[in-house]
Amino acid sequence: MISAAPETRGPARAPTRGGTGRGLGARLQAVLEAVPGAGVVADVGAGDGQVALRLQQRGVRVIATERGPGAFARLPASLDRRIGDGFQPFAPGELDGAIVAGMGSRTMVGILGRGAAVVERLSWLVLQPQQMPALLEEWILTRHWTILARTVALQANRPYAVLTVLPRI
Repeated sequence: MISAAPETRGPARAPTRGGTGRGLGARLQAVLEAVPGAGVVADVGAGDGQVALRLQQRGVRVIATERGPGAFARLPASLDRRIGDGFQPFAPGELDGAIVAGMGSRTMVGILGRGAAVVERLSWLVLQPQQMPALLEEWILTRHWTILARTVALQANRPYAVLTVLPRI
């Protein structure tokens, strides 16, 4: 039987924009703090790459991905970067963990489902849906995955769920 992790609520922080030399907003800071380990980590849909850069500074090997050429071009050149949809740029067993953050739950479910061969070999996932976290949590539990931790970050008076998940039985 899978038991859901208790929810914890992080401290409210002033919203900030990501950017080199600037602090992360509360949402992305919570994502960064949820990363449980090192190894080889994918930041899927990495945006401007700020979480990936912070992990890289910690000594973590991070591969940042973006789906389209425009978004890919905005990733910092100092990162190991790949272009492709979701987990498509990766081979099963290549990664230890992955971050998928800043997307809607339906988009995340699609990415996780299409990338099942890669995802089910991960040691952990950090997921941060922008809306409808209950939909994502329900999908996770129907796969008999384990939610190891659930936190809520407050940014601009809006709660953002951050889930740390074990994507296998």
